[in-house]
Amino acid sequence: MAKCRECLADIAAENHACPSCGARVDSSILATLIKAPDKESPRNPFDSKISDSFRSADSIDGARFIPGTLIVDRYRIRGLLGKGGMGEVYRADDLKLGQPVALKFLPENLANDAAVLVRFHKEVSIARQVSHPNVCRVFDIGDANGFHFLSMEYVDGEDMDSLLRRIGRLPADKATEISRQICAGLAAAHDAGVLHRDLKPANIMVDGRGKARITDFGLAVIAEQLRSDEGIAGTPAYMSPEQLTGKEITTKSDIYALGLVLFELYTGKRAFRAESLADYIKLHQESVPTTPSSLVPDLDPLVERVILRCLEKDPAKRPASAIHVAAALPGGDPLQAALAAGETPSPAMVAAAGKNSGVRPAIAVTLLASTLVVLLLTILLGSRLNILDLISAENTPDMLQHRAREITSQLGYADRPVDFGYGMHFDRRYLQYLDENVPTSERWDRIAQQRPVPVHFWYRESPDYLQSNRINLRSGVVTEDDPPLDQAGMTGLELDSQGNLRSFYAVAPEAEGSGVTVVETDWTKVLGLAGLDTAALSSAESEWIPRHAYDKRVAWIGTYPNQPEPPIRVEAASRNGKVVSFNVYEPWMQPAGAPLTTGQKANSIFGMSLFCLVVIGAALLARRNLRKGKGDRRGAIRFAVFVATLLLTGWMFGADHVPTSGEATIFSQAIASSLFYGGVVWLLYIALEPLVRRRWPTAIISWSRVLDGGIHDPLVARDLLIGILAGICMSLLDYLLQFANGDISPSSANLQSILGIRQFLGWFLEGAGIFVLFPLLMFFIIFLLRALLRREWLVALLFILLALTPSLLFGLPKSQIVANIFFFLGVFILAVRYGLFSFVVAFWISQITAQPFTTNFTAWYAVPSIAVILIIVGLAVYAFRTSLAGQSLFRGGSLLED
Repeated sequence: MAKCRECLADIAAENHACPSCGARVDSSILATLIKAPDKESPRNPFDSKISDSFRSADSIDGARFIPGTLIVDRYRIRGLLGKGGMGEVYRADDLKLGQPVALKFLPENLANDAAVLVRFHKEVSIARQVSHPNVCRVFDIGDANGFHFLSMEYVDGEDMDSLLRRIGRLPADKATEISRQICAGLAAAHDAGVLHRDLKPANIMVDGRGKARITDFGLAVIAEQLRSDEGIAGTPAYMSPEQLTGKEITTKSDIYALGLVLFELYTGKRAFRAESLADYIKLHQESVPTTPSSLVPDLDPLVERVILRCLEKDPAKRPASAIHVAAALPGGDPLQAALAAGETPSPAMVAAAGKNSGVRPAIAVTLLASTLVVLLLTILLGSRLNILDLISAENTPDMLQHRAREITSQLGYADRPVDFGYGMHFDRRYLQYLDENVPTSERWDRIAQQRPVPVHFWYRESPDYLQSNRINLRSGVVTEDDPPLDQAGMTGLELDSQGNLRSFYAVAPEAEGSGVTVVETDWTKVLGLAGLDTAALSSAESEWIPRHAYDKRVAWIGTYPNQPEPPIRVEAASRNGKVVSFNVYEPWMQPAGAPLTTGQKANSIFGMSLFCLVVIGAALLARRNLRKGKGDRRGAIRFAVFVATLLLTGWMFGADHVPTSGEATIFSQAIASSLFYGGVVWLLYIALEPLVRRRWPTAIISWSRVLDGGIHDPLVARDLLIGILAGICMSLLDYLLQFANGDISPSSANLQSILGIRQFLGWFLEGAGIFVLFPLLMFFIIFLLRALLRREWLVALLFILLALTPSLLFGLPKSQIVANIFFFLGVFILAVRYGLFSFVVAFWISQITAQPFTTNFTAWYAVPSIAVILIIVGLAVYAFRTSLAGQSLFRGGSLLED
């Protein structure tokens, strides 16, 4: 192969054919090569022409192929661009597509090395996964008579290493521009799961327009496929401490190399120089680089700060991503830049946007103080509206359980059960009756001084283990009617919180042998267990049919002792003299299985229709986003796993487990339900998150940081504190409206949390999982309305109307509808102003503060109140301290104001 200008002259004389090798060269290229180079005046290195150093490399000295050589009948060599340990790079013309390309050939001595060939093929497969304007595109791989090569985008420019050697450091503004482009390209590689592992100035090209391109993925590797023995690879001068010592390589290793590159861009000097690998290892592990400002006195402090953060020895102290580095550079707002360019910002870019510094101390103190004050008011008012405090509930669940077993035994069922279950609930029908029929001024006195007592305790037992038949998140949770009351020997009863019997049932055997002793039932004794006086009752015709087998029915009508109202009806039945049914009915009681009202039917249809529409629409959007590669799969998986884990853990604490093979059944049902909810979360997130990221990214900045693991981020802490305050304010508003209207029916409180520590943990964790899903759905509805409508007031109106539809159809009291209007207006304002994370936190806080509060901390039911208070205060204090980002509260004895 001819390799000198004399040979080129021979080629010209021989009709463009070399007499020694027979190679043919295109005449236009030949004329360019044999012409003596012109002397040019100094030029801007970022103009559209090829730089001088690049032209000097565009020769055939030491090249394997001369200009004009045709490769695989498609590529015509124009010249050698550069050589390195992993190959030679030529400029060529793609005759098929009519565009310039770069061809990278393996060195001849490595062409038959199997390991090198594997790595060479891997470079192509890895590099093709990265598509970004600041990454040099790789097209294909080929073989020319045993010479393996890949084709890639030709960059009309020079590498950064050559540029820096020629001109020294870059101007500060140009260095910042180039730095952001490098960060963007590196972030794109990391988003694709690719580690570069050899980032250095020589692998960064600057094209004729001054745009940076990351090249040479010869040492790149898929992060998930990285083996420990692949760690020591790269250029020692630009390798991280963990990379030099063969430890785990992560994206933080590329961030370290990025810091070294930025050091050179801004200073024109290398951060470390050594003569051997051992010296480099020592320098990177032990030495601190010279501060950039000592080399460039007028360097922006922000630049120096981000460079030194990148060069931290501990990977955990380096910036979380390349996008975070770009955002920390002076004047950096990559999120707005991406939106202005019509691009959809990546999740990492969204997470890196916004402020990274702490909030002003005065604001943080105001938020914390407001949170504590509003929480105190909520506790005081909640205690005032706590029915347990009002009725002076003294009997603990354990005491009521003992009372229930005692009554069951007195009624003739003394055999010890194999299993039992119990719980507590409000008599909501009674409370609603009072709200609708009793004057406001009399309602609280009626509850405090008269019967019936609106807090009930239910208890049931069985000769076999009780196993729930539900196939949902309540799988394994025993309730009053699940499992069904159909097994012979089952008994159950309901007491009020004072221990008075309200109802009883017993399932008689299907067949009885001869010789059964029939005794007369002592109904006076049974009525006494119910706290009823026979003098206030009179016999009546039985109207209610018992659920289970009986041979005698009796009934009475009258009132509770020493009070004229409400009227009551007592229905009872016996079999062979043993009580099998007993019930005390008030006027608001309805037979079991009463038909649903029109509003209840409409509410069910509305809810199911909305759910189906959302799921179907989300599935279509998710399919579209996945096809286009827009979905944040990592964030969706993390979120879905988080929700499913919360639900499953809550179930493990809250369920009634059994030591039989049935436990496997309920466990599998609980897993299935948790995965279902997790799957719905994943589907919604994949479907709608890219749209929010494209049109409203500022609303999910702190949310994206949380999913990225940034729970210690000052912005996340600020939004956490705002969400806590907003959630408590919503609960306080609900209490204020309830108090002002004289309502006594708690809107969302339940008594599961007061049964014990296990039940409290189950309620708390399961509620956390459920109450993340609902606000997520509401937030996306707000987003869709904002995307369709331009006026915020109209969006708010339609959202509130849509959110209130179930309440209107279900027929809730007007006071609760008014409370819901304020609630949904508050969450709308919060979502629009502070975004998704504060919105979710506020919704969750508003739910856990709806449980019964009490200021009587010696009461048996005070533990959940104390736990919720400590959780809220702990989260608020943590958010307060983290939001400061290390700032001092006081300077010179006075609170900072800026």
